[in-house]
Amino acid sequence: MPRILEQIVPDPNNLKAQVEFFKANSYVVLPDLLTPDQVAELNAAMDRDRKVNQFMWYSTTSRDYNCNLLLTEPIFEQTIRHPRIIPLIETLMGGPICFEELAVRHRSAEVQMRDTDWHRDRDYWRDHPLHLDYPQVIYYLTDVDESTHCFSLSPEPADGEIINDKSAHLERGGILNFYGKAGSAILFNAATVHGVTLRQTNKVRRTIQVYYGHPDRPSLSEVTLMPPYLWRDHPDPEIRRFYGKFNRFSKVMLQSLGVADFGL
Repeated sequence: MPRILEQIVPDPNNLKAQVEFFKANSYVVLPDLLTPDQVAELNAAMDRDRKVNQFMWYSTTSRDYNCNLLLTEPIFEQTIRHPRIIPLIETLMGGPICFEELAVRHRSAEVQMRDTDWHRDRDYWRDHPLHLDYPQVIYYLTDVDESTHCFSLSPEPADGEIINDKSAHLERGGILNFYGKAGSAILFNAATVHGVTLRQTNKVRRTIQVYYGHPDRPSLSEVTLMPPYLWRDHPDPEIRRFYGKFNRFSKVMLQSLGVADFGL
């Protein structure tokens, strides 16, 4: 069994320390990223949308999730361009960045513990100095500890040897179980091995997952529709650029609705 690692938090006010920690581990914990008021507002918006727009949510027996809350609850946009996140990701990526995807998840209680679903969201970009194609930030909207479900990750040197076998990766890096109060977050390379650790619990876990990318690289996924109020109507040209990378889903939907012409 891979060793369980202690959670280390570099100085949240020291960008250089955060960058160096990420380089050594392919993740960095970001405590207290959202205020209690922001957490309350986001949870209320989530409750409201699950009630009013349930058809927008993909539901199973144990979880609900939605990748298009920007369409109905613009308040979630504050989690994407957070002032403590953007400079850090820009430094790690080494150039301009863009938005890729937002997913909001409600994970229900479980009657039994389950194995962690270890996986990689995408492959590494081997030509990048930190193998970093798609950074991801996960926010907790509920308190998470040893008695709840949690996000788990196997750290690795960002510029080190890539171990394709997941079991070998876990043995080398160990396992970090990310715990934190509602409003805490973790930034990591979506290519490193990670998953959800599901425990027997009567507590709900809620998360926001935000993906970023390089403007000139392929789109991460085909699930988030880019709202025109961000890429077309926003008064700030830099924000319009940031939201101006269209996946295939956005192109088909926006062209079909007569909002934009992509020459499909």
